[in-house]
Amino acid sequence: MMLNFVFSFLLAFYGGDIEVVVHRGANFLAPENTVASALVALEKGATWIEVDVRISKDSVMYNLHDETLDRTTDGKGLLRDVLSAEIDKLDAGKWFSPAFEGIRVPRISEMLDTLKGKASIFFDVKRGTPIAPLVQLVREKGYEYDSFFWFADPQMLQEFIRLAPEMKIKVNAHDINSLKKWQEVCTPVYVETAPENITEEFRSYCHANGIRIMAAIQNGNEEAYLKAIAVCPDLVNLDRPELWEQVISEQKEP
Repeated sequence: MMLNFVFSFLLAFYGGDIEVVVHRGANFLAPENTVASALVALEKGATWIEVDVRISKDSVMYNLHDETLDRTTDGKGLLRDVLSAEIDKLDAGKWFSPAFEGIRVPRISEMLDTLKGKASIFFDVKRGTPIAPLVQLVREKGYEYDSFFWFADPQMLQEFIRLAPEMKIKVNAHDINSLKKWQEVCTPVYVETAPENITEEFRSYCHANGIRIMAAIQNGNEEAYLKAIAVCPDLVNLDRPELWEQVISEQKEP
């Protein structure tokens, strides 16, 4: 009973301000990284959609998590080795359910057009993606101030900083010292970390430096979501917005 009271207290004074970022969209309800999974996520309360940026053989950017087409489409091989004309014909939905047969691998431009005015974007930019065309596309679609970016490749990050100084960067850090190392490289506006790393000291340091905290709870369950709520992040990055919505609703009940 005391635990429920604590969660109710946190939700009353903070929980409504936690923004929901969806990792691969609402991928328990629709095929991951598709327009369908993004739109369902918005229906379930998400305000941020993560997109995984990969490039085809002819330099078209797509939203696909894996390097290969094998797992989530009826295609084969590395996406970077396939022409866009072929990728656009692939089925990216029937592996998930017959109800989604015919859904395509979305181009990044399609994702941005669909979500404009509906959601902010977290760009997970995969290795090998050319930075200049991505920056140009983001600006053309009006997302330069309504997004943030993460790069696993440090050289890509440096190029991005040079080409897009106005755009926001996310880093991954498990404590203040690791975050300080990133601050020597860039000016992060977001930091992603596990909920157990979000101490009062970490939160105070982040907020004093203009950095918002995103709790990483991908593949999480109800218990993981409750633990995330307890440490009061600014955002959560998760796979199941429908479960998060349920947990929030249950904890608000008297």
